[in-house]
Amino acid sequence: MSKAMSIDMAAKLVACKNDNSSIFNSNNKYGYKININHPDIKEKYELFKKKKKAIILSDEERFEFEAIIFKMIERKRKNAE
Repeated sequence: MSKAMSIDMAAKLVACKNDNSSIFNSNNKYGYKININHPDIKEKYELFKKKKKAIILSDEERFEFEAIIFKMIERKRKNAE
């Protein structure tokens, strides 16, 4: 019996790994909570990097970005009430 993965199973795994349906990271080993690849977040992330004049953010800058996003989420939630 071969240990090779079927094409269908591989496609399902790739789809799960690249699922950007949520703005939240459910499982990030670095402690990041925001999914920067989500369509609603990506543009904001790129603008933040441009403002910081950075190609890659430091951990401190990334956490700063996430704090801004959480404030935006909280503001929207309060406005919706």
